[in-house]
Amino acid sequence: MRRQNKGELRMNTNKRRYLLMGAATLLCATTPEGRAQTEGASALEEVIVTARRRDEAFIDVPVAVNVFTAADIASAGIERPQDFIDLTPNMTLVQTQNQGTSFVTVRGISQARNSEPSVAVLIDGVAMANPSQFNQELIDIESIQVLKGPQGGMYGRNAIGGAILITSKQPTDEFEGKVSAGYDSGPGYKVGATVSGPMSETVKYRATVSYLDTDGYIDNPFLGEEADPYEDLSARALLLFQPSESFKADLRAYISDVSTQALYFNITESVNDTSLPVRVNNRGVNDREIYGASLKMDFTSSIGTLTSVTAYDKLEEILTGDQFNFLPIPESVLFQFFGSDQAQHQFLDVEAVSQELRLTSPSENRVRWIFGAYAIATDRFISTGNVFDLGTGVVPEVRHTPLPLFNPQFTFLADSQDNFAWAVFGELGVDLTERLEASFALRYDEDERENTTETPAAFIPAPLVGEAFPGQVRKESWDELQQKV
Repeated sequence: MRRQNKGELRMNTNKRRYLLMGAATLLCATTPEGRAQTEGASALEEVIVTARRRDEAFIDVPVAVNVFTAADIASAGIERPQDFIDLTPNMTLVQTQNQGTSFVTVRGISQARNSEPSVAVLIDGVAMANPSQFNQELIDIESIQVLKGPQGGMYGRNAIGGAILITSKQPTDEFEGKVSAGYDSGPGYKVGATVSGPMSETVKYRATVSYLDTDGYIDNPFLGEEADPYEDLSARALLLFQPSESFKADLRAYISDVSTQALYFNITESVNDTSLPVRVNNRGVNDREIYGASLKMDFTSSIGTLTSVTAYDKLEEILTGDQFNFLPIPESVLFQFFGSDQAQHQFLDVEAVSQELRLTSPSENRVRWIFGAYAIATDRFISTGNVFDLGTGVVPEVRHTPLPLFNPQFTFLADSQDNFAWAVFGELGVDLTERLEASFALRYDEDERENTTETPAAFIPAPLVGEAFPGQVRKESWDELQQKV
């Protein structure tokens, strides 16, 4: 069932309900839930959270956190970020124009378009490099933790509003598998499969794949089709190597490939009127591909656990569609001046490499501590343009001087960023009594950014010549000391 907020026609990435058609377990080991029921159905399951970068009981953590366990995720039908955010007080998510553009607001703190987020998002301990990655299918998830309020002392940059920690399921000791299928009223369908088990005494694996395809829900009578078809292929794989109690390494890889439409807006007299159908004459395109890999290694000794997390992330997203005023007839002011309506396009390319090292004391100590360092290098390119709509569709130019043959370019802006950020952090906690703990976290961050103008000279306004030019490089750096008591 689709949801629409007042004055907002939701894009095609909204939550969809699927009627389960069938699921089969190929061969299952006895699950922890099964053991718990055997031992006593009345026993309460202890919820473990990692809000302070160590395993702790939920009731013992002095942090405002909402936790969704695997059972919660299954019973609530959580499949996308919108689903668990709808269930989290004082938190909202608004998506606009395309798959990658969404705004998370926690306790009134939000973000700007094409900028850094105000909430840090970590998937399996790896910080998300760009907010355009956030809105994706959540498959094979063990838990979701939502931390509210500033978390800069522990999670650093982009955590002024809070942090979201997403953890995927671990490999199992015995082979198990599952397949599932469902359909929606789009019409559409969703299928998925998971396999997990041991490869040897020291190596275990887990792999999950999900495919979703739906025609959409919003009619475009001008084109005689739905405006929001949606196709998504998501997959995750994990390889766990544990030769001894003192060493563990897990290698993870993932991909998310989405193909849908974008920029199907309406001009209305009232923001509360969502009854008008989509009437754009250009079939918008929104293709996004995300993939990456990470390697986490844990070395455990009597001193503590040394953890290394190395990660690589890549994102490409392109979108095209009508330009203001989103009508298939020549009513716009631009048509009166130029004899043509307009269309628009945007291209985003982000690549990031990160490394984290941290040393964590044993959790059972009266005095507990964490010390660590983090670094991330990010390359980002973005281009945005408007073209004359000559009825040939939108053929976007993403990196070079636009070609005028299919849809002459009206405007074209592009820039690239080469960013490097690093941090050192620590936390100290002391049990004053059995029921009272004092803790202090401190983190120092530096962020260096280099921006290069990639806009061709022909598209830089004349009054700005001398102030902006192709190849112009601008540099800036920031640093901040953050603490939490």
